[in-house]
Amino acid sequence: MRLSSDKDDAGYAAWCHLNGDGKVARVFLDGIPQKDATMADDEIGEVRRCVRTAEGNLAVGHDEILMETVKGEVRIVIEDLT
Repeated sequence: MRLSSDKDDAGYAAWCHLNGDGKVARVFLDGIPQKDATMADDEIGEVRRCVRTAEGNLAVGHDEILMETVKGEVRIVIEDLT
């Protein structure tokens, strides 16, 4: 499964359907929750996420949040918001 909050990504429609049905996706990379994930693909083992500084702040460059793509064992858990 591929989910993405980026409208130009192949996983965007699936993400929209989840939100429309009142569901949320929890993303894990190598068993660690990924709070700042904007894309997750459990088939290719890839997560796109916001970069955090050593102090836990969002890393910002030229008026945009820096992003990184990391690979590993990706697990996507779908939960109801209600």
